[in-house]
Order: sequence, then C-alpha cells, then structure tokens
Amino acid sequence: ILQHIFPGFYAAYANGIVSKNQKNQQEFDVDLTAISSAQEKEYIEQVKADLKEQHERKKIIEDKAKSLLFIIAVSITAITFSLTYLYSLHFNIFQVIALVFLGISILYFVSGVIRALQTLKIRPFNVIQTDVKITDSNYKLIAKKNDNEYLKELIIKKQLNDLTNVCLANYTYASFSLIRNGIIFFVLFFATTI
Repeated sequence: ILQHIFPGFYAAYANGIVSKNQKNQQEFDVDLTAISSAQEKEYIEQVKADLKEQHERKKIIEDKAKSLLFIIAVSITAITFSLTYLYSLHFNIFQVIALVFLGISILYFVSGVIRALQTLKIRPFNVIQTDVKITDSNYKLIAKKNDNEYLKELIIKKQLNDLTNVCLANYTYASFSLIRNGIIFFVLFFATTI
C-alpha cells in the first residue's frame, strides 16, 4: 500500500537497499569451479550478450522516463488552466476541499518530476571496452586478460548492471505512480468544483 500512496519515498527506500547491495557486491569474488576451462569461451559470449541486453533495457527505461516527463508537462499545462478556472469559483467548503485536492495533485506531479529526473541521472554502467593506457605521447593497447579472469570481470559487471537497472526501474515506476496519483487528485479537484 505504501508503494502506491507514497511511491517516491518507497522507491528511495528500496533503492537505498539496492545501493548497499551494489557497494557490497563490487568486491565479490567469482567462483567458476562449476564450469570447465573449455566452457569459458561459451560463457564469455553468453555474458557479453547479457551485458548488451542490459544496456538495451537501460535505454528503454530511460525512454520511459522521458515520456513520463512529457506527460507531466501536459499535466502542468492542465493545472495552469485550472488556476485560471479558480477565478470563476465562489468560495465555499467544496471549493476549499477542491483546492486541497489541487495542492495534493501538484505535490504528486512535482514528486513525479523529481523521480523521473532521478531515472535520467547519469549512473555508472559497466560496458565492454578495449583497454587502452594513455602515456605522455601515445596510446598503448593493454593485452586481454586470460579467459578465466575476463569471465570473472564480465560476471561482476553483469551483476552490478542488474542492480543499476533495478534502481532505474524503481524510479520509473515511482514516477508513473506519482503521475497516476496526481491525475486522480486533479480529477477529484474538478469533480468537487462542479
């Protein structure tokens, strides 16, 4: 229930737990005793594909956050219209209740903007890149690690990316829920002014 009434606070709480796990897991070691050295190349390709899918998922989540910002912009336009509508009202108890609903709606929309922007905040995301060292006068290509060490590195990157995507998804869901709640209170505002 808290997730639906106060989604922004709940997302921040959940992401705090995920961030702690992410910090702890950065130093984890990877146990590869379950696979043979002949299988390492196969698993390397599989984890590389997983990393690519994670990056695509991250892009999709960020696109959803951007579309939520558009929805919020449209909603703010409607709220601006409603503020000019207030001048035509005669104040009684129902209009005071309506103003409370409008205030709650605005709070939800502002919170939705904050959570959507947190989704778009730049976060560390592990990708596969060629290792290059920069010296005073040139670039030096670093030799690849052996398959065992490379697979361990890829697995750690994959796990950390999973946690980053969970945080992004939490903020996006919270933003959606906040917008939904804002729209509900905005409708209640108009229903009580009729």
